Amino acid sequence: MECRSFLAAFDGNGAALPHFGGQRSAQDLGGLLEQIETEDGPSALQFLLSEASLFFPYCKTSLDRTHTGNTEVSEPAAHQSTLTEETSANANGQNVEDQLKKLRRAPGLVSPIWRTDRSTILFGCLFTSHHPQTIDVALARETFREIVKALAPGLNLHFQLEQQRQNSQFNRVLLSASDSPAVLINSDRDILAQTPTCLEALRRADAATQQRQKLLVKNKQLDAALLELAVANRHTPDRPVPGVGKYPQRALCVAGPDGLLKRILIKTVYPTPPSSDRFSPPLFILRLSETRDVPKDVEKCLQDHFDLSQSEAHLARHLTVTGSMNATVEDLGITRNTAKTHLRRIYEKTGNNTQLQLAKLVHRLAQLF
Repeated sequence: MECRSFLAAFDGNGAALPHFGGQRSAQDLGGLLEQIETEDGPSALQFLLSEASLFFPYCKTSLDRTHTGNTEVSEPAAHQSTLTEETSANANGQNVEDQLKKLRRAPGLVSPIWRTDRSTILFGCLFTSHHPQTIDVALARETFREIVKALAPGLNLHFQLEQQRQNSQFNRVLLSASDSPAVLINSDRDILAQTPTCLEALRRADAATQQRQKLLVKNKQLDAALLELAVANRHTPDRPVPGVGKYPQRALCVAGPDGLLKRILIKTVYPTPPSSDRFSPPLFILRLSETRDVPKDVEKCLQDHFDLSQSEAHLARHLTVTGSMNATVEDLGITRNTAKTHLRRIYEKTGNNTQLQLAKLVHRLAQLF
């Protein structure tokens, strides 16, 4: 039985979407169904998108009579055009291609097989080698239902995989947007995922480097911590709950070549197992935290919230960074008396009494950025 099949997606307004069979194929089917007027008013396309029952096989040549009665494939009735008189006239006047005319004349079945609040997927078969009087109704109906039965689980799997892909993408974006560099490794120290700056930060700290796809640990403390975690996780339950949970973790501080301390936090995470009768081995997230300079944005915050002048805010931040009045006076190019005057006003406006209290305030504000 010669058949032209369609797997087409449409949005809520009936516009063809480029998924599955392609936008051109969806436009052909949509244009054909849009020209079929149902008894209650809406076009066959709008009826199928918004009202028709899922998986129900609707007969193309009977949709223009009614959609409330027997719209399933029935015994062929007298031949009738699937186009309105006005549409037919326009089509003839525009010399429509023979293929499109063939589709319009052909009997067929169409069914909504997937529907969300944003789109609907239609599956249709047009039996182009037949007309309504010659179609084998039983064979057409049975063939159509078997195809729909096979398509439904496939679409369900497709959308599940699509959702997983989106979730994975979101997780990557979230991981990449983290302020703290991080890397995900397994017990063999294979690198599974990383933020853009993590490996470079570990290299600068002289803690670890990348060798092919493995994390080559150089810091002895970090190496010992990873070994301890590997041993500790051997004593976890046979079926650990996926996620971070209350599993062993380690934290250590390492000093880089610049002399500044970096904090490395190692967390154990158990991924979701591939099946219920198995469990996945643990993975480890290494997150590196570094000290940061007080950002210049703190000055604007001091001006807006504490009504400091630009000069006062500049001195407050600079004094906190250097920790020295002498260095601040020299760097800013002001006299010591001017600095003392600014500092007295800063204390009055912020409610602080000492340089230490002011430094704590500035560092707390720095955490906002």
